[in-house]
Amino acid sequence: MSTPDPSATSASAEQPVLLEAINLTFRTIERRLRLYRNLVIAVSITGLGSIVVAVILRRWVVLSGELTLPLYFAGFLVLDKRIVTAWRRGVFRMRDERGLSVAQLTQALTGFPHLPQATLRSMLALLTAEAPIT
Repeated sequence: MSTPDPSATSASAEQPVLLEAINLTFRTIERRLRLYRNLVIAVSITGLGSIVVAVILRRWVVLSGELTLPLYFAGFLVLDKRIVTAWRRGVFRMRDERGLSVAQLTQALTGFPHLPQATLRSMLALLTAEAPIT
């Protein structure tokens, strides 16, 4: 009975860097879509809720709830920037430490027609800069 080679199991357990970068991109796009969906829900509930309550109570001061909408959008922009920045740093880390080819990643990701192409193009455009953003 032979014992398994420990180096073979550790090497096979690690994903190829390109596959890991693609998975990271998929997860990032999913997180961004989930954040956007939550923004739409929050804006809808706040907007419609304020109007309905104002009409029912006949107190127009309740419409001041509409003033929170810009805060929702600002929060969305801040959180979205953090998500994209974390993705970009992860891709640059894979490039620097594990030899990821950004050109191969771009080519592989543009081959997925089910991805939102405008979102993908804007994210990939951030990889053209040499240094990660801080």
